[in-house]
Amino acid sequence: MADGASRAPDLSEIRERIDAVDRRIVQLLVERSALVGEVVHYKQVRTMPVVDRQREDEMLEHIETVAAGEGLDSRVAHQVLRAVIDAFTLLEVEQLGHAE
Repeated sequence: MADGASRAPDLSEIRERIDAVDRRIVQLLVERSALVGEVVHYKQVRTMPVVDRQREDEMLEHIETVAAGEGLDSRVAHQVLRAVIDAFTLLEVEQLGHAE
């Protein structure tokens, strides 16, 4: 192959691109963290519970629909968002001092 543009990327190049995506994911988590901080403040002022199962269920259902529309297996989107929700809920519990 004389044309370098037609060669397939090697594994290290693919991994570099994955690393770049992972950095963007972290940036989005930072943004989400700030928003969760706003939610914590809102809930503190109103003495609201941390966990809102109905809201979580709605979020998970919505993300599955979005994922399917984008060609992503909805199970992946569900599991990732579930992990994100659980991680941030843990932080909320630490800040607010109660789970329900």
